[in-house]
Amino acid sequence: MRGDAVLRRVAPVLLLLAAWLWPWLARAAAEPIVRVEVGARQPVQVGQQVGIDVTILAPNYFLSAPAFPALEVPGAVVTLPDARAVNSTETIGGVLYAGIRKTYAFTAEQDGDFRLPAATIRFTYAGDDGAPREGSVTLPVTTIRAGAGGAVSTATGGSAGRRLLPVARLTITQTLDHDPDHGVVRLHAGDALVRTVTTFAPQTQAMMIAPPHAAAPRGVRMFRADARLSDQARDAPGPGGTRVDTLTYVFERPGTYTLPAVTVDWRDPATRQPATSEAPLVKVEVAAARTAGSLAPGGSAGALPGEGGLPWRTLLWGAGALLAATVVVALWRRLRPRLARLRQRWAERRRARAESADARLAATLQACRAGDAVAASQALGRWTRTAHGTTPAAWAEAVGDAGLSAAVASLQRHLYGPTPPSAAWDGNPLAQALGRHARAAPQRRRHAEPALPPLNP
Repeated sequence: MRGDAVLRRVAPVLLLLAAWLWPWLARAAAEPIVRVEVGARQPVQVGQQVGIDVTILAPNYFLSAPAFPALEVPGAVVTLPDARAVNSTETIGGVLYAGIRKTYAFTAEQDGDFRLPAATIRFTYAGDDGAPREGSVTLPVTTIRAGAGGAVSTATGGSAGRRLLPVARLTITQTLDHDPDHGVVRLHAGDALVRTVTTFAPQTQAMMIAPPHAAAPRGVRMFRADARLSDQARDAPGPGGTRVDTLTYVFERPGTYTLPAVTVDWRDPATRQPATSEAPLVKVEVAAARTAGSLAPGGSAGALPGEGGLPWRTLLWGAGALLAATVVVALWRRLRPRLARLRQRWAERRRARAESADARLAATLQACRAGDAVAASQALGRWTRTAHGTTPAAWAEAVGDAGLSAAVASLQRHLYGPTPPSAAWDGNPLAQALGRHARAAPQRRRHAEPALPPLNP
């Protein structure tokens, strides 16, 4: 009975002690967490772009952004679009975590099961005492199943020339460099018509858009320029990829022509059936070529004998222009290798100056004075890797300057901690701390030439 009484008296004290110690024990045992989420129901369609969200959670806050690796999956295309990471905060078991999320774009090229590689992602985060801690996470086993409908692709014969079709409702538009007159473009023989075709694929990267089908009627030469691909274009109706094709038609003889419609193939995400979008056909009327001037019957003093009015001055100007063009082409062929080497050397020097420690330090100080926390963090990370071979937090700790460590921690806390991203950041303390320890590269002194020649040459 006495033992039960003692236990009843001690139990509340033990419970209070456990409740007081529990948050500290939870923070001490907290470790980084990784989550992988596939943003589509499985099985996915072949050719369908699927987003894979990878979220990394670290206790307290990050001191360096995680380096998300490139993922290689046989039979599929996996890319990491150049989009800014999404920051967040979350409380798990009484511990505040900072989160960073990036989204991979996954597109299966064939039926089957695809397993993401178990890649390891390393980073630095702040411990309970604010000191930097090295952390790492390994992507869990994630399987994506593709199929249920098979691949739909274009083919030019046999298995060669097959191309995967995007699973997205494509839209195609066109513009002409000549305005139509009552639905007809009017040109002269020798003129050219430029047809710009723009294809947009929602929720799909531009590299997945198949080249459009375009043809030219008999008597018209067509030239196709290299396509321009862009993702997240400013003038696009929403997130997705844009492909721009430029077609040039040259009309050599008078007549009436019809340029066929330009079509692009895709697969309907709802019905899973092949579909086509097209830009409308273009009607063109070509008149006779323009003449430099008219001549009276019987010729004139400016015409060559035996010709029906072709001025000799025109022939002389044409011959001179042809000779000048020949000389320019010959000089260009001879000087092009040297110019290419000079451009390469100039580009290498500019790249070396841009990647030097002094340039990166200057970029860091400029971002600090401008109050741009994101640019300052990126530039500071590049400078410490170049000049000291380590991270900003580790370098600040090795220097032993409390003000520098506090400024670096304040920057990382502003970016990855619970502070709202919209809050202003004062970069002057970090700029002043960097000025105390950053050293400019020593300048080489030029040896002065002797004023007099040697006495005994």
